[in-house]
Amino acid sequence: MKKHLKGNRLITDYLPKQSLVTISLIGLSVLFGAASSMASGTNNDALLAKKATSTASISTQQQQKKIVGGTVVDSNGEPLVGVSVQEKNTSNGTMTDINGHFSLSLTKSDAQVVVSYVGFSTQTLTASDNMNIVLKEDNQQLDEVVVVGYGTQKKVNLTGSVASVNFQKEASSRPITTTAQALAGMAAGVQVLQSSGRPNAEGFGIQIRGTGTFNNSNPLVLVDGMEMNLADVNPNDIENISILKDAASCAIYGNRGANGVILITTKMGQAGTVRVTYSGKLSINAPSKIVRFVSNYADYMGFVNEADDNVGAGHTYSDATIKKWRDAEANPNGISESGYPNYVAYPNTDWFDEIYRTKVMQEHSLSVLGNEKHTKYNIGLTYLDNPGMIVRSGVKKYFMNLNITSDVTDWLQIGAHAWGYHDDQDRNDVANLTAWSFLKTVPGIYPYYDGHYGGIENSEEDGAAGNPLLNLNGNGDSYYKHNRIYATTHAQIKFLNDFTFKTVFGYDYFHQRHKYAGTQNELYSFSRKQVVAPATSLDQIYAYMYTNQNYNWKWTNTLNWGHTFNKVHDVNVLLGFEEGRYYNGYLDTSKYGILDPSITDMSTITNMNTITGSDNQNKYRSWFGRMNYAYATKYLFEADFREDGSSKFAPGKRWGFFPSVSAGWRISEESFAKESFLKEFNNLKFRVSYGKLGNSSVDDYAFQSWYETGYTVMGGKKSPSFYLRQLPNIDITWEETKTLDLGLDFALLDNRLSGAIDYYSKYTSGILYSPSIGLIYGDKRSPLQNLAEVSNRGMELTLRWEDHIGDVTYGVAVNGTWNKNRVKKYKGSWVHGWGADPNNPGSNVYYSNLGEVSSGDDERILEGHMMNEFYLYQTYSGDGSHFNADGSVNINGGPSDGMIRTEEDMKWLQAMIAAGHEFLPRRTVAKNGIWYGDYIFADIDGDGVYGGSNDRSFCNVSREPKFNFGIQAHAEWKGIDLSMNWGGATGFKTYWREIGQNASDVVYGLALPKDVAYDHYFYDPNNPDDPRTNIGSANPRLVMTNPGQSDGLHSTLRLYNCDFLKLRNLTLGYTFPKSICKTIYAQNLRVYFSGENLLTITSFPGLDPEMRAGQGYTTMRQFSFGLNVTF
Repeated sequence: MKKHLKGNRLITDYLPKQSLVTISLIGLSVLFGAASSMASGTNNDALLAKKATSTASISTQQQQKKIVGGTVVDSNGEPLVGVSVQEKNTSNGTMTDINGHFSLSLTKSDAQVVVSYVGFSTQTLTASDNMNIVLKEDNQQLDEVVVVGYGTQKKVNLTGSVASVNFQKEASSRPITTTAQALAGMAAGVQVLQSSGRPNAEGFGIQIRGTGTFNNSNPLVLVDGMEMNLADVNPNDIENISILKDAASCAIYGNRGANGVILITTKMGQAGTVRVTYSGKLSINAPSKIVRFVSNYADYMGFVNEADDNVGAGHTYSDATIKKWRDAEANPNGISESGYPNYVAYPNTDWFDEIYRTKVMQEHSLSVLGNEKHTKYNIGLTYLDNPGMIVRSGVKKYFMNLNITSDVTDWLQIGAHAWGYHDDQDRNDVANLTAWSFLKTVPGIYPYYDGHYGGIENSEEDGAAGNPLLNLNGNGDSYYKHNRIYATTHAQIKFLNDFTFKTVFGYDYFHQRHKYAGTQNELYSFSRKQVVAPATSLDQIYAYMYTNQNYNWKWTNTLNWGHTFNKVHDVNVLLGFEEGRYYNGYLDTSKYGILDPSITDMSTITNMNTITGSDNQNKYRSWFGRMNYAYATKYLFEADFREDGSSKFAPGKRWGFFPSVSAGWRISEESFAKESFLKEFNNLKFRVSYGKLGNSSVDDYAFQSWYETGYTVMGGKKSPSFYLRQLPNIDITWEETKTLDLGLDFALLDNRLSGAIDYYSKYTSGILYSPSIGLIYGDKRSPLQNLAEVSNRGMELTLRWEDHIGDVTYGVAVNGTWNKNRVKKYKGSWVHGWGADPNNPGSNVYYSNLGEVSSGDDERILEGHMMNEFYLYQTYSGDGSHFNADGSVNINGGPSDGMIRTEEDMKWLQAMIAAGHEFLPRRTVAKNGIWYGDYIFADIDGDGVYGGSNDRSFCNVSREPKFNFGIQAHAEWKGIDLSMNWGGATGFKTYWREIGQNASDVVYGLALPKDVAYDHYFYDPNNPDDPRTNIGSANPRLVMTNPGQSDGLHSTLRLYNCDFLKLRNLTLGYTFPKSICKTIYAQNLRVYFSGENLLTITSFPGLDPEMRAGQGYTTMRQFSFGLNVTF
C-alpha cells in the first residue's frame, strides 16, 4: 500500500507491497531529507533575523539570493522520494520529501540546480519558481554491453547465462597477485578456492557449475581471444571479465566449453583522450594462520616420556637432561659451558617463527591509454616483487602490454596486440613443508648462529633430527625462470553496410628453465662445540636442470551480418572458421659430482645420473556459427553451433558437433505487464537454453599405444628397456555435456534492485577414464574408455541493491550457488550385504563388489554417489548406558563419542571382548593396545568386529563445497569510498591426519603439534589424582606408536568440517577533489588502505579451509597502502 499526502487529504492507492528493505531505505531518505530541510530552514531563519536588525546593511549579493522549489516525478507522474537537488558547483543542496517536493535557498539568483537519483538520468536545469521536473529512467543498465563468444551483445538481449565482473576497481585497490584471487565470491556459479600461499604457485582452483569430468575440469580462459592460464594474466591490464556458464553462451567454443568459459577484455583508450596512469602499492605480508609445533624443548621431552609411559616403554629422555633445559630457560642470556648463550646452546626453537617472516610486497604499474583521431592504443608495464613469507620463496615478475588498433578508413580496421611476462623466482624445498624432512625436527636445535646451522644439542636425541631452516637455505644455485609472450594481429573489413569480416592470427610462446643444485652444509652443536652432521662430499652433490618450451598458434576468421527490418526485427548471423596447433617439449637432466660448490654449470659436473625428455603436439580445426533474432527487443532467440576436429582422436572419431538453442522473453515489455502489478519491474526477462558441449582434455596420443623407456635386469646387469606401457583404444571420442538452463532476470524499484535466478542441469557422458586392470597384464595401464557419466544440478541467485541517501551512494550485492553432484554411470552398481552374493544368494557371508565397481580409497568414485565421496571408518557412537538391566553388556551402550574415557567405559569394553566382540586395529585391552584415551570404531556390517574390513561407509560429503556464496558492499561519500568483499562455502570436508601435525602418535625425533600436546586425554587409573588428568579432551592420549589405536584406521575422527566465512577484502580510499588534482596537473588522484584475508570464521583446525590441508605454505594476510594517479 502506497500513501501520498496531497494538501490536507490522505490518498491511499493500492499498489504492490514494497520490501522491508525498500521501506526502511525510503524512511531513511525522508529522515535525511527532513533533517536537511530543517537545517536549511534554520539557516534561513538566522539570515532573516540578521536582515531584520538592519535593512540598510543589505548587500547586493544578499539581494540576489532566492528560494526555489518544485516537485520531482517519474515518467508516470509518480513523486520520487529522496531525490538530490543541489546547486551546481556548490555543496548547497536538499532532498525531495515523501510528496516529491523540495525547497532550496540559492546563493545566487542565476544558479543552476543538478537533480540526480539512482536509476534515472541526471539533469542540470536553470533554477526557477515552482519547478516541475520529470526524471527519465537511465537505460544504461539496459544498454550495457557484455562480451560473448566472438563478439558482444546487449545484456538485455542475452538469452544465455553470463556473469559480468567489472575488474578495474578490484585490480586498482587490492593487493592481489593473480586474477583468480579477485574473482573469489564475485559471481554466482563460480567457485574459487586457494590451495597455497606460495608465490607464483597459489593454486587457485576454479570450477564453473561443479565438476563434470574425471579429467581436466578447468574453464577455458581467453584473453582478447588467446588462451591463457588465469594465473598468467596481469590484473592491471583487465577492463572486464565475462563468465559464460551455460550451453547457449559456451556452445560456440564447442569442445573447449564444457567446463565454462572466462572471457577477459583488456583496456583500451577512450575517445579523444590520452591518459597516463600510475598505480603503486606496498603490502605487508603475514601468515593468516599457523599450526605450530611444541617450541619448549623441556616440555617436548616431557610429552615424549609421557607417550613412552602410555605404552609401557622406558623414558626416552632423562630427568637430568630435562632439568638442564629448565635451568637454561630460567636464564636464557647466561653463558653456557661452551661459551655460547644459553638460548643458543639449550634452545627452545619455534620453527615457524624461523621459517615465516613478515615481509613487504610492492607493485608498480604504468599505463598509457589513448584514442587520437582514428587510433586507439594501450601501453602498460607492471613490476611485481612478492617476497612471500618464507625465505627464498619470493618471485619478481615483469609484465608488458602493447595494444594498438587503427581505423584506417571507415571500412578497414587493423590492429596488433603483444603482451607477456618474465619472472625470476628463488628455489628451495618449500614445496615439502609437509614432508618428513621438515617434520623430522625438535625444538632443541638452534636455527643458525655464528656462521653455523644448528644440529641436535642433546646426546639422547635422534641423530636424524634435522634443521628445517637448512632445508630452505641449503641449496646452491637454484631458481625458476619463466618467459611467456602472446601476440595477435587482426584486420576487420566492413562492407555492403551490414557485413563485417574479421581475421585474427595469434601466437604464444612459453619457455621455462628450472635449476636445482645442492651444496655443502654441516650441522653444529653449540653446547658441545662440535659438528654433529658432516657436510655432503662434493662427489655426492647433485644438480638438476629442467627446460620446457611450448608454442601455439591460432587463426580465426569470422563473418558477421546484422540488419534491422521494419525497426522491430533484429537479425544477426555470425559464421567462423578456426584452426590451431599446440607443441610442447621438455628436457630434464641430472648429474652429480661437482668440483667446487660455487661452480654448478652442468658442463662442469662429472657424472651423468638421468636424462629424459619428450615432444608432443596436437592440432584442431573448427567451424562455428551463431544466429540471433529479436523482435522489438521483446522476443529473443539464439542458435549456436560448432563442429570441432581434433588430432587427439583416431581418424573417424575426430569430429564432434556441438549445437545449442536459447530463447528469451522480456515480459516487462508486454502491454499487459505495463498495465498490471508487473509494471513495477523495470526489466523482467525469462531465459531458457539447451545445448551440447564437448571436452577433449586428454593426452595428445590418447588413442594410441604408449611405449616408454626404462631399465631392467638381464644376466645380472642393469640394462635399458623399451616396453609397451598403455594399451590402445581407437574408439575413444569426445566427452559430451548436455546443459539445460532456466533463468529469470529482473530489475525493479527504478533499477535499484536487480538480480537473476538460474536453475541448471549439466549431464556429462562418455567421460574418458582408464579403469583398473588385472594383474596378469603386469605394469601396463588399461586403455582409455568413454566410460562414465556425471550430473551436476543446481540453483544460482544474484541480488544487487544500488541506491543513495543524500551524498552517500551505496550498494550491496549477494550471490549464492547450490550444486548437487552425482556419478550416474561408472562400472556398475554397488552390491553389498549379508547373502548379497549373486552367485551364492542367501548365504551367511557378507558380500561386497565395491572393488570391482568403484575406484579410489578414502575418496571413491561410485555410481549413485558424488564424485570422490569420502569412504571411511566411523567412530563408535553409543548411548553410554554400558549394560542392560539384566547385567549383560549392551552393544549400543558404549561411549557416546567413541573414546574410552572412564572406568565404566573400560569395563564395558572388557565385557564386550569377553562376549566375543573384536575391536580393531589393536584388539586387546592394554597400554600398548586399547587403553584409556583411545577411540574405537563402529561395526557397520554387524559381524561383531568393530573396525573390520567391511565397516567403512560413505560419508555423503567430499572436498568440493555444495554451496558457495559471496557478499559485496560499497559506499561513497564526497570522495571517500569504503568497500568490502565477503566469501564463503559450506557442505564440504577434508580428511587430515598427519603425524607431527595433528595426530597424537609420537615418533622419536619428530615434531609434536602444539594444540595436541597441551590439550590431550590423560588418565592414569593407578593415580587418578595426577595433575595431568584430562578426561574431557577430544584429542586421544599420546602414544609412542605410529599409528596407535585411534589413528590405526582412516576414520571420521580426522574428517574435518571446512565450512567458512571469510572477509576477503576491506578497502578504504579517498579521491582528492579536482581542484587539488589540478595543482599537480592530474586528472585523478586516489589513495587507499586495503586489507586482504582479514578474518576467517571456521571450525577447521588446519591452516585455511580453502586449502583443505593442515600444513603447507599458508595463505597470506595482507595490509596494503596504494596510490592511483592519472594525468
